Amino acid sequence: MTDLTPSPEGQAEDSGTAGHERLSRELRDTRMQLALTQARLNAVEGSASWRFGRVVANAAKRPWPRGAALPRDLYRLWRERGATPTSAQNAAGALASAQLTDLDGTGARFLSALTSPGAPPLPDLGLVLSGSGAVAAGSAQGPVITGALTALTCATLAPDATVHPLLPHDADIVVESTGADLVVVEAAAMLPGNPWAYATDPAAADRGRRLARMIVMARSLGIPVILVRNVPQSRMPGLSWLVPTVDTVLDTDFGTQLARFNPVGVTPDRPADPVYAGDRDPREAPGVRALLDAVTGSGPDAEAAVTLAGGRSWRALPGLYRSRAVFVSASEAQGREQRASGARVVGLAARAGEHRRDADAVRSQLASAVAAGPLPTAEIRAGLRDIFSAHSTPVRVRELIRAAGLPASAYGGRQVAVVASAADADAAGRLGAALKRQRLRPSEVIVSAVPGSAAAAAREALSGLADKGTRILVVDPVPGPEASGGLEWARPMVRHADAGWVAPWPSAGADPAELPDTYLLDLACARECSQADAVGVTSSDAADYAFTTALETPALVRRDLLAPGSPSADRWGAHGLRLFTVRS
Repeated sequence: MTDLTPSPEGQAEDSGTAGHERLSRELRDTRMQLALTQARLNAVEGSASWRFGRVVANAAKRPWPRGAALPRDLYRLWRERGATPTSAQNAAGALASAQLTDLDGTGARFLSALTSPGAPPLPDLGLVLSGSGAVAAGSAQGPVITGALTALTCATLAPDATVHPLLPHDADIVVESTGADLVVVEAAAMLPGNPWAYATDPAAADRGRRLARMIVMARSLGIPVILVRNVPQSRMPGLSWLVPTVDTVLDTDFGTQLARFNPVGVTPDRPADPVYAGDRDPREAPGVRALLDAVTGSGPDAEAAVTLAGGRSWRALPGLYRSRAVFVSASEAQGREQRASGARVVGLAARAGEHRRDADAVRSQLASAVAAGPLPTAEIRAGLRDIFSAHSTPVRVRELIRAAGLPASAYGGRQVAVVASAADADAAGRLGAALKRQRLRPSEVIVSAVPGSAAAAAREALSGLADKGTRILVVDPVPGPEASGGLEWARPMVRHADAGWVAPWPSAGADPAELPDTYLLDLACARECSQADAVGVTSSDAADYAFTTALETPALVRRDLLAPGSPSADRWGAHGLRLFTVRS
């Protein structure tokens, strides 16, 4: 029998390591307190009140020559006003100095030495099926983001990034072990009801100090820190002290997450009576308040044309938006979420070029929306394309990456590689013309062409895409779909692709010129809405924008599903993969 009892030597070694770590943390905390105390003392001695009192006291002690120089000294104080650093800047600098002093040694960063950075490894079903092993699910999809974040923001960013929200009691320690690419401080996370509530309020000095320690630790580790001001200044006036402590400030939101707000599962017979989602906000703009009073029946002589849905949890909003056909919205962000869910939206905020909205005009628009009924699929897709291109969460994630100075390759969730075959020069020309018309430009184009005239024609036809940054690769011919069937013809070319998603271009039997310019855009948008492993095109009227167990024509596939050794396309549903279909 094996004795599993630890030896006294092992116990002594473990206790020694724990004691060393405890002493390291206590030493770091002591240095922090000393640095903060020194910063407060320097702030008091450098304040205008202290310097004014010292000048006057010196003049009183020695009327000559100090008294004669008093006007000159007072004028110099007035000229130097605002030049001295604020108390927040002094505290941040002191904390940075103390943290950097701690990080000079090798024993202070024991957490980063013992903890693996990034998300814990999770099995990736596609890679397991392809025999490539298991990797972290989010490692190839986006950056690792940590910081002071709300639960809603974590749910919004989760499909496109690995998110680690931090709590005040250990944020400065845990930020070191997350392996984060950037730290985000969200203004909404400091509103009441959140763990970081009142962190910018002078009354909660301890929580503000913990926030400053987290920021300084991140900057000392070389991690960019971004402040996202998604709350009006009127609701958080104390936020200004954070601005000089971070690297970048963005006045934006986190976009519309199509994985949450999408038209998947909407029914054509959903009710069309107008609804206002949410409670009335006492901080509404006067014009919006007057319009809501007029259409909800709250004001005198008002006609109730809109139903108030009341307050809902953010988790329940997608279901509410998909269950109704017409909404009244008071904000652009809410209106985009409702449009992404397939609803008609009547906005109350004044549009560009309008001085204000009129109650009669709003009622007229509501009547027209009710008479039109639920949006048809073509209009829903048109709205999704606009949101996908300009207002979705991946667009905001790319803005964060760009603002942080990270390489563009840190986010590759929307990179699509097109694989195709060109039998001759005419086929290469048609392929190049079709790809140049696409509104979503592929990141890679891998073409199988016969060496000689066909290969030269393919390179010439795709040269316009290469000038715009698309990687063009012409490889030796592979067996065509007529010879191998299904997607087997694309498997040898997929090994050359770097993008996470592969779009097998329609076979030689189809004319690429007949494909619309939104072909790739619709596929990528459907994939983002469904979070599926593969998206297919169907001609059936009953299978538009819906999950399925088999794909008639796979059109956008995870690269790992076409790797050598992975199951054939007709077996994907049997292995539990998420398959989604859209109508051609």
